[in-house]
Amino acid sequence: MLLAALSLSCAGSFELSQEEQTSLGLAMAQPLTFTVPRDRSLETWDRALNFMDRYSSMKLRSVTDSLLVTYETPTYQQVPSPVERGSGIRFGYTISRASTREGISMSVRCAPSSKVGERDADQNAHIAAYYILTGSIACARCIVR
Repeated sequence: MLLAALSLSCAGSFELSQEEQTSLGLAMAQPLTFTVPRDRSLETWDRALNFMDRYSSMKLRSVTDSLLVTYETPTYQQVPSPVERGSGIRFGYTISRASTREGISMSVRCAPSSKVGERDADQNAHIAAYYILTGSIACARCIVR
C-alpha cells in the first residue's frame, strides 16, 4: 500500500511497472542526509555531480570540494499560480558533504521554483540521494525536470 501511495506522486500521467514502484519505494525510504565510508567519498561525490548534470532542470552554478549548487535556489510566491503539475516548474539542487568521525556525511536538497512542485522536489531529492549512495537510478521516468 505504501509503495502504491508513493508511486502516485510521479505516476500522474503514466503507469509504473512493478519494478519501478519497488525501486521508487526504496529511493523514497533513503534519508536525504547519510554517511558514506571515506574510501567511497570520491565515487559518491562524482555520482552527485553526474546526477545534477543529467537530471537537474538548472545548470550548475557552483562546484567546490564540499558543495554542489545549481543556479540560485528557486524562490516562489506564497500563493502558487494555477499551473499544471510540473509545467514550467524548475528544480534546483544543493548537495553538500562534510567529514565526520563516522565517514563523509552527504546532504541532498531539491527546491522547486513553485510551491506546486514541492512534492516532486522531495521525490527528486530522494531519487538523487539513492543514486548518490548506490549508483542506481530508481525510476528515471519519475524524476521531474
